[in-house]
Amino acid sequence: MSHVHATVEHGELRGVRIAGADRFLGIPYGADTSGENRFRAPQPVEAWEGVRDALVFGPSAPQPDLRLSAPALLGPVLSLLMPRGASPVESGAISEDCLRVNVWTPSDRDGRSLPVLVWFHGGGFGFGSGNEMSFNGDLLATAADMVVVTVTHRLGLLGFLDLRAQGEAGSANAGMLDIVAALEWVQRNIAAFGGDPARVTVCGQSGGSGKVAALTAMPKARELFSRAIMMSGPFGKPARPESSAAVAERALADAGVDTVADLRRLPLERLLAVQAGLRTQGFFPNRDEKPDFAAVTGFGPCLDPVDLPGDAFGDEASEGLRGKELLVGWTSHEATFLLSAEPDFTADLTAARAAERVDALAHIDGVTYADLAARHPHEAPHLLLGRRMSWLTFIGPSRDVADLASAKAAGVWAYEFQQPTEVLDGLLGACHSLELAYVFGTVGRIPLTGRGLQRHAVSRDMMRAWARFVHDGDPGWRHWGAERVVQAFGSPIGEGAELPEDVDMAAPLR
Repeated sequence: MSHVHATVEHGELRGVRIAGADRFLGIPYGADTSGENRFRAPQPVEAWEGVRDALVFGPSAPQPDLRLSAPALLGPVLSLLMPRGASPVESGAISEDCLRVNVWTPSDRDGRSLPVLVWFHGGGFGFGSGNEMSFNGDLLATAADMVVVTVTHRLGLLGFLDLRAQGEAGSANAGMLDIVAALEWVQRNIAAFGGDPARVTVCGQSGGSGKVAALTAMPKARELFSRAIMMSGPFGKPARPESSAAVAERALADAGVDTVADLRRLPLERLLAVQAGLRTQGFFPNRDEKPDFAAVTGFGPCLDPVDLPGDAFGDEASEGLRGKELLVGWTSHEATFLLSAEPDFTADLTAARAAERVDALAHIDGVTYADLAARHPHEAPHLLLGRRMSWLTFIGPSRDVADLASAKAAGVWAYEFQQPTEVLDGLLGACHSLELAYVFGTVGRIPLTGRGLQRHAVSRDMMRAWARFVHDGDPGWRHWGAERVVQAFGSPIGEGAELPEDVDMAAPLR
């Protein structure tokens, strides 16, 4: 282990070299968003004197403690996904001084200009951090020979409270403008870490996928990336101005203030309490017609004539994807992650109860529980229910995105993650967020992945595909077209053989 240095536009950074990767953590790309900067578009960073340490993660964005609202088995699921603290902030600090990026780059880059993967975390638009263990970029950067950047930005009320009527033009999409500022920082500074600013791939999962979708509709972001990866996105539509204005009016009333100046003077804890209260009350309007439990609810992007003039995947594919490649995918049992918050969703769910819930939705497209049981004979009733809900809220919309994007993108590729986890008595199958550790090579760090010997080999397959896409724009299988080709990763329940455990996750991908 040794210290390494890099010089960016605002000064010199000190990072650390460990196991073939140089790590620079907690780098500011925008000024502190507290005080007068609260609710405003991101402001520039001031230069620092001397050498700034970039040895530890910076603060996560302020957010309510997700553990306090995690009913039923969702709490154990979060503990397995986020082992350092069972919440997205991973037991770290939260602060309004949260506009930070983390950079991992191969130590042996020898002056080469490498492609860049910029990662946006999940958690909708209200939770999460660029510091989560699942997607630490050290192994992927080393194995895939690329620079990995993760981004932390404003969330929830602080990032998406629509105060345009009160004179704050950037407030409705401040969190997305943070992301644009991070991408602009990458354009100006990534060469200092061996990255090529002309080869930037934006990538996100769940809410992060929604952020990528929003970027494709933002004129300011159009020239800041060349490829996109959307993993497990529910793809909720941006809020309409009248809806976001109503939320803002209610937030001001709940906070007991009348002006933006008053809001800026409120303690952070009070604002987070207002945000949590709005969510608990279910005040937010549904943003689209998908079933409520997986739709993008709560604070999030809002239509704006300058910053976000349209829906990324409305009637036709966004201009932001014209001439660019897109990789889009899902997991087989996305919805089990969310269903785990329901007290009666257990591995002992009866076929009769599962069939009742599945068949109640048959009017949508004619699919019945019997159909699912025939197609997936090795799966328990609770997983068949998970499949059905996953199709309606994640998989079907993702396939629609692939269809729409194909009209203008240079190429679209689709995948399905099928590798189940045996944790919690097999409750989850191939659930939402499980694939994160597989893409980043961190399956040995994340308990949610279980102990199956096949998971390391499956992870290497996914790392290789993502590397090919970031390097060359082709993950290695036929693109989405008339045949709607979907590449499978992992083996469904009842299939697949166990493979040796001794896989070097940091070894070069070939």
